[in-house]
Amino acid sequence: MKTIILIFLSLFSIANGQNQKTNTAVRDITLKIPEGYTKRKWVEPYSICVQDLIPYNYNFEKKVNQVYLEGQLIPIDGVDFQNIQDGYFKNRSSVYYYTREFGLQKIPDMDVASTKTFNSFIADKNFLYIKNSKVIGSGGLKLVSDYKSYKEAVSLKNTNNNSFADYYLFKNNKGYWIIKVSDVVSYNFLGKTYDHKWDIIYEKDEDGKLDDTIYNIVGIDVKPEFPGGIAKFYDFANNNFKLEEKDIVGRAYATFVVEKDGSLSDIKILRDIGYGSGKELIRVLKLSPKWSPGIKNGKKIRCLYSIPYTINASLD
Repeated sequence: MKTIILIFLSLFSIANGQNQKTNTAVRDITLKIPEGYTKRKWVEPYSICVQDLIPYNYNFEKKVNQVYLEGQLIPIDGVDFQNIQDGYFKNRSSVYYYTREFGLQKIPDMDVASTKTFNSFIADKNFLYIKNSKVIGSGGLKLVSDYKSYKEAVSLKNTNNNSFADYYLFKNNKGYWIIKVSDVVSYNFLGKTYDHKWDIIYEKDEDGKLDDTIYNIVGIDVKPEFPGGIAKFYDFANNNFKLEEKDIVGRAYATFVVEKDGSLSDIKILRDIGYGSGKELIRVLKLSPKWSPGIKNGKKIRCLYSIPYTINASLD
């Protein structure tokens, strides 16, 4: 019954998208550059190399120009329906944001013709959007840096849930903005000029140059490797992965950074099959022994790595 109600609410939300009010991020005048985070020098967006990456999420698919969620046909135009960014979709008339918890949500008032991806987010000719929230103007928009813990994420203080927060420093025609992305998207205007107090010193390489770049596995000399190889990694994962729910079969996808010392950081789940499978895969990855780091030009580097993991929780 709960599943049926959730499906109905998702379909109702999409069908009545024209009546939704614009979702706008929260202005928080107390928000500032976070302390204790690492400032990452932004590089051009990388491509994530995952074998057999499915286009949509579990039980969310397009068949013959029709879109289905949890096996139910949803009332939207599926002819040009396409995935434009992780979690973001569009067709000829609307832009949508998908999460397993809330389903497919129409983002109100977006200009479809000018919609484009902007790093991990999307923007149209007027605004930057994060999740399904309108945030700041997109005129002259640039992502200056992001601030991450590189420990997967930092738990928010004074909360009783497992929420995590990432911070991003943007610049547009008006000046500099700090944006916090958690359960709620919030932002604050910092000023028209850059303040070097916002800088945090990077780790320096042997040449004294700043080296905080995260590389893709494509184009490096030696790829990161689990001790004994990838087959040993899956043996390790299978021995440690546990789900209370039984008779669950599917595939989850994760990315993480293999640090120079072989530890794993910035662990993220791209897709899972529900039932806590994403959180469990994060837990298992945190248990991982150190990997052999990636090598480029004879030096250890930080490297983005992605994996598919097949889940087969049998009844036994």
